[in-house]
Amino acid sequence: MPRIEVSLRSNPYFVTVCSEAEKKLITSLKRQVKKNRLFVIYDANFYALHGINLKNILSNEFDVSEIIIPSGEKTKSEQELNKIMSFLLTNRISRSDFILAVGGGVTSDIVGYAAASVLRGVKWGVVSTTLLGMVDASIGGKTGINHKTGKNLIGAFWQPSFVHCDINYLNTLPEREMLCGFGEVLKYGGLIGKKMLSMIESYLKQPNLYDHKLLLKLTAESVRYKAHIVKADERESGKRMFLNFGHTVGHAIENSLGYGKLRHGEAVILGLITAVDISMIKQKSSSNALRLYRDLLVKSVSNLPILKLNKDKINNALNFDKKRIDSKQKFVLLERLGKPYITDKVNKSEYEYGLDNMISEYRTGVKRG
Repeated sequence: MPRIEVSLRSNPYFVTVCSEAEKKLITSLKRQVKKNRLFVIYDANFYALHGINLKNILSNEFDVSEIIIPSGEKTKSEQELNKIMSFLLTNRISRSDFILAVGGGVTSDIVGYAAASVLRGVKWGVVSTTLLGMVDASIGGKTGINHKTGKNLIGAFWQPSFVHCDINYLNTLPEREMLCGFGEVLKYGGLIGKKMLSMIESYLKQPNLYDHKLLLKLTAESVRYKAHIVKADERESGKRMFLNFGHTVGHAIENSLGYGKLRHGEAVILGLITAVDISMIKQKSSSNALRLYRDLLVKSVSNLPILKLNKDKINNALNFDKKRIDSKQKFVLLERLGKPYITDKVNKSEYEYGLDNMISEYRTGVKRG
């Protein structure tokens, strides 16, 4: 059972990656809740499948108030945030109470922001129930909601007291949601290097995306890397920006299509292809390892839904207009596999080369799939 510490000076905490985590969850909660109240906010999809069981377990131990919120990226809105805040305040939450987010990345993002905001900050924890949440969104304290002008533009840094990742919950996750989380796992393949890439290759050779043994390893390795980065740069002023690898263009694709049409991790896969191709043209060469990495990214494209990408809309969403070409817009690229760097020195031709290649691979890949 991997138990990985996020070693922050102000608020160190552990991420537990395991199966059948209910008993471990109760132990963690007892350290936090004690005689105070527990406010549980469930993702609707999770609640429909597992909520009654978890609700009974928690209610036997704690004084629980609960609410269910919708699933999907559109939930990260001011309207849904206000509903959560009304739930907390109407039930007279106090600073000594505890908030538990149960769901995927969307749930931890919006609930974490509510926890950071209500009464100027209430402690919270996460039961992460999706692969995307486990390997990325639930770790590191970045919380927030979307705005019509862009993704995650309103939010706060508010670290959880613990994160629990129960691999068993992935058994009931739809394959498309697994692919969404796998997009973030692929990101770590580029950031970590050959060790992670080898595990990803083994995972893709399996008959489906639900191999528990490999999921446990991939999740734990992803968490270790992110915990290391967050420890070094909690507020994203330097190295933590490495975690945006593939996200510069990925977020722009999500925005250009309308949130929800292409899932976050799916858009990240396309963003990663763009970033790798820009990396290779800037280096004027590519190693076998980097080419292998690109091949794995392209292979994953065949599982994506067929949608029409519009270059102009992507560029508008990216703000990569004439005023910003050659400057300002930051990209995370690879010097080599496992060696990321941050640059704002991507010129128009390099960017368009990467974008055009990605769009071509996407069109070809989804037809082949």
